[in-house]
Amino acid sequence: MYTRGQFAIIGKVGRKALRIYHEEGLLVPAFINGENGYHYYEENQLAVLEKIKKLRKIGLSLYEIKQVLKGNATEKELVESKLREMDSRLQEARELANADEEAVPQNETVKSTPDICPFERCRCLYVDENVELENLGMSVGKLYEKASREGISPTGNHFVMYEGFSEGESFSMRTCLPVKDFNGTDTIEVFEKKCLHINFTEGFSKISRAHAAIKNYADAHQIKYSDRVYEVYNKDMSVDVYYALAENEKV
Repeated sequence: MYTRGQFAIIGKVGRKALRIYHEEGLLVPAFINGENGYHYYEENQLAVLEKIKKLRKIGLSLYEIKQVLKGNATEKELVESKLREMDSRLQEARELANADEEAVPQNETVKSTPDICPFERCRCLYVDENVELENLGMSVGKLYEKASREGISPTGNHFVMYEGFSEGESFSMRTCLPVKDFNGTDTIEVFEKKCLHINFTEGFSKISRAHAAIKNYADAHQIKYSDRVYEVYNKDMSVDVYYALAENEKV
């Protein structure tokens, strides 16, 4: 067996990290001496430490890693989710790097024209929280973890539902993942009969232009929409934006 210091040296990790992994339940010492409080690790725990380090290196949270180690989520599913998030961030970085060269005016019209269509009915796992989009990847990761743990299959692309952006309402954001044949208490059914919709292909960092295009179209055609907005993140890096129409709106 190794002391915590020896284990840290052999595993090339700080003792502080080992304490955190212990506290979070990721890597618990094999033995703790009740007299002096010394922590001891077994040699086979080095493989566990290496897995933790590898998953941390690609950006998985301690919570996500714990689910992998406990068998509640598959490493493949979480890694794929993280890769999609990294692809998105890389695309945004490229867009920012080219922003000065492109010099695209903020008021330039988007390539697509809004249309009217339904938001198709789906049953979703969800994370109900008021967070910034920078944390979207973490929310999506939690949903894929739960789907894997429950043995259910995603049936569509994850999306975000915003509510309460009208004056006097409280703003909220709900991250959703459509799933198949699962009606647990922590799922919701989402459906909108009519929406103003646009498929936006010009990058996540410019998504505000899609919202502006829908608002301008609604104003020009005197169309009233509700306070529910959806952003569906597609695997081809495009985003489908939906504004649910007001209940009494006829178009």
